[in-house]
Amino acid sequence: MNQRFSLILLALLSLLPAAAPASGLEPRLVKDINQVPSPASSFPQRLVALGNVALFNANDGLSGRELWRSDGTAGGTYQLADICPGPCSSTPDFGSVGGGLYFFLAATSESHRELWVTDGTPGGTQKLWAPLGGLGRGVWVPEQEALYFWATDAFSGDQLWRSDGTPAGTFMVAALHPNRDSDPQEITAFQGRVWFVADDGNRGNSLWVSDGTEQGATLFFDPAPSAGVHSGPRFLRVVGNRLIFAAPDGKRGEQLWASDGTARGTVPLVRAARGRFHFSRVQGNRLYFVAEDARQGQELWVTDGTVQGTKTLTAFAPKKAFALGGLADAPVAGRLLFWADDGSRGLELWSTDGTRKGTRLVRDLCKGACSGVRDILGVHLGLLWIRGAAGGQGDEVWVTDGTGPGTRLVGDLCPGRCSSDPLRVGPAGDRMLFAAKDAEAGYQLWSSDGTPAGTVPIGDLDAVVDWLPDSRVALPGRIVFSGADDLHGMEPWTSDGTPGGTHLLRDVHDADVGGSDPGSLQALGDAALFFADDGIHGFELWKSDGTEAGTSLVAELVAGKAPAERPAIWSSAVAGGKLFFAAHKQVWRTDGTAAGTLQLAGPISAFRFQAVGDRVFFDADDGRLWVSDGTPAGTRLVGDTEGFLVFPVEFQGRLYFTRKLGDRWELWRSDGTDAGTVRVEDLGLFPFGEGPWLAVHAGSLWYFAHGTELRRGDGTGPGTVQEVSLEPHFVISTGPKLLVSNLDGLWSTDGTAAGTHLVGPPWYRFYQLAAWTVFRERFYYVAADPSNPGLMAVWVSDGTPEGTHHLLPGPALDFAPLGDRLLFTQQDGLLWQTNGTAAGTLPVRDLDPGSSLELVRAGARVFFPAPDPATGTELWAVEP
Repeated sequence: MNQRFSLILLALLSLLPAAAPASGLEPRLVKDINQVPSPASSFPQRLVALGNVALFNANDGLSGRELWRSDGTAGGTYQLADICPGPCSSTPDFGSVGGGLYFFLAATSESHRELWVTDGTPGGTQKLWAPLGGLGRGVWVPEQEALYFWATDAFSGDQLWRSDGTPAGTFMVAALHPNRDSDPQEITAFQGRVWFVADDGNRGNSLWVSDGTEQGATLFFDPAPSAGVHSGPRFLRVVGNRLIFAAPDGKRGEQLWASDGTARGTVPLVRAARGRFHFSRVQGNRLYFVAEDARQGQELWVTDGTVQGTKTLTAFAPKKAFALGGLADAPVAGRLLFWADDGSRGLELWSTDGTRKGTRLVRDLCKGACSGVRDILGVHLGLLWIRGAAGGQGDEVWVTDGTGPGTRLVGDLCPGRCSSDPLRVGPAGDRMLFAAKDAEAGYQLWSSDGTPAGTVPIGDLDAVVDWLPDSRVALPGRIVFSGADDLHGMEPWTSDGTPGGTHLLRDVHDADVGGSDPGSLQALGDAALFFADDGIHGFELWKSDGTEAGTSLVAELVAGKAPAERPAIWSSAVAGGKLFFAAHKQVWRTDGTAAGTLQLAGPISAFRFQAVGDRVFFDADDGRLWVSDGTPAGTRLVGDTEGFLVFPVEFQGRLYFTRKLGDRWELWRSDGTDAGTVRVEDLGLFPFGEGPWLAVHAGSLWYFAHGTELRRGDGTGPGTVQEVSLEPHFVISTGPKLLVSNLDGLWSTDGTAAGTHLVGPPWYRFYQLAAWTVFRERFYYVAADPSNPGLMAVWVSDGTPEGTHHLLPGPALDFAPLGDRLLFTQQDGLLWQTNGTAAGTLPVRDLDPGSSLELVRAGARVFFPAPDPATGTELWAVEP
């Protein structure tokens, strides 16, 4: 989110009917922190397949949250180990599968986590190493029969580790940056060795290789040695007998390389001039990928690892042809299927055999410029399953064998223009299971063989299913998923695609004991941080990963007391994996743990935070500028400036901001040192406008001077005066467009008179709660209602007159992105979602009139506080 003008107003939450809301999003209570009796649940989560069994963690009410397994039968569903004995929880998580083993972290106390392994049996579940503070996804190297992964211990930071599933065979491979994070990434198995990108503290991220011995790792490729610290290689893929990777060349973007594992055999393939490489798929002995440069835009390429075998396959007109597109994760009939916008048909399905001539449109589902492909549900039964929309229909399930005649509608489950909003669940034998809703019921489970006649709902399943990816897992012939009914609460379920084979596996937890008034939500990685009152500690800092077990008290900022009022966090910033904020007239930082929550400065009132790299700048109530690296010793005053921090932005690794001294404005920059904190230029008076807003656009810093003079510069001195003259109230970049709002309207400009156009009504700047944001290259804002100019409405603009229109009456109070949709709240108590069209702007949850919500996205979900008659005001979440 770019702005937060939310106001927390407490009200009662109107209960929804049993059917899911029309939007297809179903908010759910995350945790009843201040407990009163509530339905019993074990909340199975973190489901993963290990051979023919599903592993997950669940709370049976006696042993805490521990590791469980299921083979799809009640008898085969049981706890593997009570790792934290008694009622405490080990909460197994962050796992990787390799060689028939599941490696995971488990806690034996609140601050002590260990590396464990299991083969799916109680006897094969054992501890490997302790302690570890973090664990990344691993890669199994068959030649060594070992798993490679990054992990964090108390002494070495993030480093590369390996394990063969025994305590003796578990050790750190190399500490490339001793006592600091080397941050291993892109871990890849190739030629019996492991290749990875890491930082040794001298040259930035480079490509390293290890044979798994305790002798460590060897530097293989430094992409730009003359450039010093750099971003390093990425995009590692194994194609036949070649290792493909992209690396910066230090000058003009990224270069694609191929290697046979030797320095002599490492050669450049293609450069994405002033651009970069995007998503890719390995199919057979070829790599398909999307590359982008300033001249061609985004196009599909293919390579076999040789210069001669590297070529472009498409020539689409739009520069962002793949902005909403992608590549199928498995071939269909030997061909790669992908979806892209060619400029005339919208987002549609294409196929390729790896040649330019063999790249063709499969079928134009939605005739004309509209998009027919909305999402890809998966590949099963030799078919690609699509969430698509044809003319006159909503979103439904389609399948294709890669040909036009073989592309068909599976079923119009919600007839006419309404959408069944299908969601992928997974394959089960010769059936595909998915969640979809009809015109009358909410989401239910469906089974299909790919034909309309073979697509049926699975009985009268009266269960609410958690459709998150980590709440379901496919086993041979069946799936295991997390579901809830009125009798048992959320428990493990299973289905083989038939009504008789769909049932509760086991009522793991038969007892559970509900307001804490959470607010001041902030995002940190995949977790939401917030202040709540559990009835014991007063308002203190909590965190949540969207699960009950993952919702816990972080730290008491006021030890031994009970703060009766929730701190109002008006500004914060994330830098170096830590959240910086001000509370109780002190500046704090936290990494989401009690040990990692520190007071940095105080007593002091900080007003605005801006992250620049791994540091954060903020201003204080005395009008002085501060900088912090996240330690008390590294938190200090910087420079000799007066006046408050206004319109701060990060540009070229420095902080740029404006200050008002008397009646005049000035542009400043800072690199975090006293000597590097200097005035760039005098911007003069702004008698009519709001001040010199700063925006980073097209590689330059844009701002106004002397009230109406638009300037463009590199930040080292006064910018170049542009042709256009406007009185700005607001300046923002959407990526492709630079937008300026004033009393006359919303303008799109490139700095020239010919390139400056009126596109829509002005941003409603006089209403202090009116929010705005940029999402998917569109500007969402509040402007006058076209049917009643005295009122407000939510508008959207892509920077063109035809792409600027209102969505619905009433102002938006807060925005939060969620997948391909944008959530926002209004004063009438409704939580809304939108895809940028009026037809795609739908209510998600009905709240009491006059109430509003704080929204914050963390990972794949949006968190918000909401009142409910049964629990009071507690933390809720919604996810795709």
